[in-house]
Amino acid sequence: MKTLKVIALTALVAISGIAKAQQPVQTNTSIESTKPDTITPTVLTEEQKRLQEEALLKASLEAQKAAQKAEKERLKAEKELKKRQKEVEKQAKKLQKQQKALEKATKKFDKALIKANKLENNIKKQTAKIEKLEDALDKKIRRNRISDIDREKEIIKISKEQIKLKELEQDFEKAERDVKKLR
Repeated sequence: MKTLKVIALTALVAISGIAKAQQPVQTNTSIESTKPDTITPTVLTEEQKRLQEEALLKASLEAQKAAQKAEKERLKAEKELKKRQKEVEKQAKKLQKQQKALEKATKKFDKALIKANKLENNIKKQTAKIEKLEDALDKKIRRNRISDIDREKEIIKISKEQIKLKELEQDFEKAERDVKKLR
């Protein structure tokens, strides 16, 4: 844009200079006294016309070049703008993807934490159940109100509950590892 202004200003100055050169200079001397020193007016005007045409041609070429350059710069700026817009969109998508991943990880962590707490409560209940069964068996044995077969059945029942407790403890340990891994 600056270059275009400079070219236009130069062309105007050149044209005004040529126009002033065509105007006769007024002096107090007579034409006859200056006649032998000057070139004939017809030759001067033809040369002035030729110079003026050359200047106009030069100015129009410079204006065309400036217009082409301005068009190239405009196209370049548009291309740069599109590139930046694509980059911004790409960053926005990347950020959105990261947010989704973070939300997913948070949900997974919360789920694992809830599972671990639930398993811990189940372990407490299972432990209490086993203790209750053992106390009931001890009570029946002390009072001698149980037969050998029933006692064995109760022991098997307690053993099954202890196996369930061991499985719950293993699941709880696994859940704790998952929680630690997700932190």
